[in-house]
Amino acid sequence: MALKFMMLKLSTLLSSFSFFFLIGSATAQSASTPRIQATLDGPRTVVFQTPEQSCSANDIPDSMARAFRDENGVVHFFTASAVLYASLGPDLDHLTHSCKPAYSSPQGGNPADYDDEIWLSSFYTFDGKTVAALSHTEYHGWSFAGECNTSNINQCEFDSDTYHQSNNGGYRFDSFAVPRNVVAGVPFEYVVDSGPVGYSVDTNIVPYDGYFYAITTDDGSWPIGCSGSSGPNACLVPSGGGPIRTTNVFDPSSWRGWDGSDFKVRFVDPYLGPVQHPESHVYTPLPYMEFATGLNLYQPANVVVATLLDYFNDALGEPGMYFTTSTDMVHWTRPELVVTLRQILDRENPKDYLYAYFSLIDPAAPDMSFSVIGNHPYLYYVRLSLTGQERKVFRQRLTLSSNR
Repeated sequence: MALKFMMLKLSTLLSSFSFFFLIGSATAQSASTPRIQATLDGPRTVVFQTPEQSCSANDIPDSMARAFRDENGVVHFFTASAVLYASLGPDLDHLTHSCKPAYSSPQGGNPADYDDEIWLSSFYTFDGKTVAALSHTEYHGWSFAGECNTSNINQCEFDSDTYHQSNNGGYRFDSFAVPRNVVAGVPFEYVVDSGPVGYSVDTNIVPYDGYFYAITTDDGSWPIGCSGSSGPNACLVPSGGGPIRTTNVFDPSSWRGWDGSDFKVRFVDPYLGPVQHPESHVYTPLPYMEFATGLNLYQPANVVVATLLDYFNDALGEPGMYFTTSTDMVHWTRPELVVTLRQILDRENPKDYLYAYFSLIDPAAPDMSFSVIGNHPYLYYVRLSLTGQERKVFRQRLTLSSNR
């Protein structure tokens, strides 16, 4: 997760900056998608900061803010690192940081085990006792002798999405041995010095139309230097993001990816044996989804809102934060700019800070997993110092409305 986002080039949101965005009808499929207006209300507040509140060197905000309620009504709030610490309290306004880790990465040295560096960042629970968690899992070849011989360590990373579960309300999460831990990964083994980078879940889980959805992404086409989908130099794994879905969040093998026409991509573990027709086990990316950092069901209009962060280039337009909506998780409206990088940088020196990890959490969410938002969610984000170890989690209140 750190490698994926440390180069994000965002800085602070203006404390009184107001904006609105229109979710338009980019295609016939999305013509009926509601237009949504939003205002960023009031000043930002600090939710957590390092190193002052850190329990250890690994206790840093290194992922999007997520939360759920346990069976006793206690809110568990996370901005995960490879060691998972929670802030606990009766609501999002009264949280106390706990120094008892809910999970620690095993740092396993075998890519076939999918258990090196693990960020638990997608949670779902129905009863507040049994909690499913999807993780962004990175195998760091450069950490193990003989597994990386190049100075470009990005070529020695192997990512996957793995499953973890708590049976005590989220105070401790357990892992499972392969193949029971694999949710989504590429059908190719890790190759020293040449990837593939693999898949990563970077959104939360959202229920919609009888299914549970998340977005998985792949940061780099593979093999290195490939191009297109056919010919001798074709990419076996395309870069980009796409939706995955299941009817059972507690069954890691049940998630299916989008194949261009339906959710029929079944993810397989190449370490269990030869994979027949590996191309059928690779999802088809959708436009814009490589930028997704969060999903929420906007209940007043019954539409899914995806938060997008355009941080590397101007692929979406002027660099900044965007929103897009969907009523089927496949056809997304043209992303509309929420706030530009240029506007964000008005108050702070861009050479001092990066801003990353944007997500929405509604303190009045009716579900225990905070996947649903109404008209007044919080926008959470992290400021990362480029000159020191400081990181701060901020939040600001939003007011949303729609034409439906």
